[in-house]
Amino acid sequence: MIAAEPSVDLLFPLSHFCRASAHPLPACEVIDGAAMPEPFRTLLVHHGDMTSRLEEFHRAPMTLRVLHRETGGDAYRREVLLCKADDGLPVEYGAIEINLAAFDEPLRAEILEGRQPLGGLLNRRGIRYRSEPRGFLKLAPDSAMGAHFGLAGSHTLYGRSNVLLGDGGRVLARIVEVLRP
Repeated sequence: MIAAEPSVDLLFPLSHFCRASAHPLPACEVIDGAAMPEPFRTLLVHHGDMTSRLEEFHRAPMTLRVLHRETGGDAYRREVLLCKADDGLPVEYGAIEINLAAFDEPLRAEILEGRQPLGGLLNRRGIRYRSEPRGFLKLAPDSAMGAHFGLAGSHTLYGRSNVLLGDGGRVLARIVEVLRP
């Protein structure tokens, strides 16, 4: 059983979506990145983007499936699944808050369309950014998260709380990223 509970802030924006849907946060604990088993360590413990890592690991482009979305001022929040383009298999659950003010109007429009992962859009446009993981997570998925991955029974999932920073340290997005087992 996973007992320790990370701060709600570390789990934002996942915590926001759980509150909005009246679901409890999944049971999770913060772990050291070095303690994460492979292949999750390679996929999560780095300062690059997840989209490229997942595409390389799964040898397939990623598509975006938007589960929920909302906008409030410059904050655009969405719950998403990144899926393999070849077979539709969900490989990552993400809860993301994107700072729309950090992007020009054409890119904001593409982000709001919800057709491509943010990392893919930034990479395609040559926008420089880096990931700053805030913590690495070991999770026991609730029924909703398990259903997103098509899981039955007990599973351990791994993820990270991450901030994408642009040039000058401007926050582009805050994300909780969870990988399928």
